Amino acid sequence: MHLTRNGKKPAPGHVMNRESLPGILDTSDSHSSSTRSPSVGASQSGQHKRFVTMPYPTDHAGYYNRKAKCSAEVKAKFDQLNSFSGKEHTAQLEQIVKKHTPEYEKFNFDVLRQAIGDLRSDYRTEYFNSIFPGIVSMAKNLPEKFGNRPLEFLTAGHCLELKRKEIACLLANAYLCTFPNRDSRASKLPTVNFITLFSGQLGMDKRESAKVEKLKCLFAYFHKAKEFEKSREGEEIVSFTKVASDVSPDWQNSRKPMKNFYVEALDKKIEDSKGIQVDFANKLIGGGVIGRGCLQEEIRFITCPELIVARLFTEQLKDNEALVITNFWQYADHSGYQDDFKCLRPFTGSNNVKRTLVAIDATDFSNSSVSKIGWQSEDNTSRQYSKPAIDRELNKAYAGFLCQELDQCLHIATGNWGGGSFKGDPLLKAMIQHVAASEAERELYYFPYHDYSLKKMLESSALATKGKRTVGKAYKELLKYANERSFRSKH
Repeated sequence: MHLTRNGKKPAPGHVMNRESLPGILDTSDSHSSSTRSPSVGASQSGQHKRFVTMPYPTDHAGYYNRKAKCSAEVKAKFDQLNSFSGKEHTAQLEQIVKKHTPEYEKFNFDVLRQAIGDLRSDYRTEYFNSIFPGIVSMAKNLPEKFGNRPLEFLTAGHCLELKRKEIACLLANAYLCTFPNRDSRASKLPTVNFITLFSGQLGMDKRESAKVEKLKCLFAYFHKAKEFEKSREGEEIVSFTKVASDVSPDWQNSRKPMKNFYVEALDKKIEDSKGIQVDFANKLIGGGVIGRGCLQEEIRFITCPELIVARLFTEQLKDNEALVITNFWQYADHSGYQDDFKCLRPFTGSNNVKRTLVAIDATDFSNSSVSKIGWQSEDNTSRQYSKPAIDRELNKAYAGFLCQELDQCLHIATGNWGGGSFKGDPLLKAMIQHVAASEAERELYYFPYHDYSLKKMLESSALATKGKRTVGKAYKELLKYANERSFRSKH
């Protein structure tokens, strides 16, 4: 339990400084010299604290004040929030959203219409009579829940605790598209409003059909979340911690012992593990979860929508940063992957477990990334075998795996991190994760997930790090493997 200076437990929603506990982060710190300008979707109080811009008028410190002067956009969003009755059908929802956010004029609501139309008639009736009115009711509680507690962006070493009912309130506003519009490329902030999930060209691209299934997952979430305001479950805490490794380990000379590496059965999943579950993250947390993306991260976030709220207050991850989320729930069962993703039903498993997710973003070594970041190499995939690239991945994984606030007995549950569309070498990435987990003094459980050839390769002597006694020796073996692969790729 974290205590404030007066010995009381801090209210959820406040950010705590792990390094200066006991005590809450002092927002009046006069030693900060930061002059960074706020991004779109961010407000500043003083010179060093940055808060999420809410869809209601606030004073200079970020507190709700109905009479405060505010921009035309914030006023429009506040009017939008208060204009909902809960009785709107999709056409009315579209009209209200577009009226107050001109940038959304280009979006249609065809995917939302299709998702609602796909529901059984009784469930469709429930959507209009109960689920959507519940979303509106939760959204309107925003000034009450956060008006006196500005929501601060996460910084390294800090933890944000939110009640389930507070997360539901924030996600309800994302559903109604009330947050200020964000340009993720310009601001390095993930988008929040679900407008990109509502809109699409159905029939033109198979990836658009995944959006329909994603919305069905959200319906399952809101069906449950509307009960949180009056239930004990709504008082439960979900925590979000940004962790960072400021000093990289001396990999070559580390004498820490190598930990066990276990390869799990083909039908087992990372999300079924009781360990620290790895999210194959995008630098912008959640990736394409509210768009067309439907890979490991997006599927995890859409079936566990409490994870999505991290997009509101988590900026683009740096190379030495990771995000740890604990005590989130799953709300939908699913099958398939990418174009074949399907929402099957509301979650039928147990949420009587404390799940822990660590989000770490791997480097994109696909040739398609060359144009994005200016590399001139014709074969970007070979760059992953360079020592700087390996060290970057090691330090990234170590930042997430170390996680000193978590029980040291917890193992790492991972898989083909950075593989797939990022073109990472599965064996190289497995060895990198093994070395990083060992340096963090955690055992590693690898889930090949129906990839028989990968399972066999990992169980064979090909995983060179398995036979080494220390991290330093395993690291040298890792570089030896990389050098051999690099040589082969050039000849």
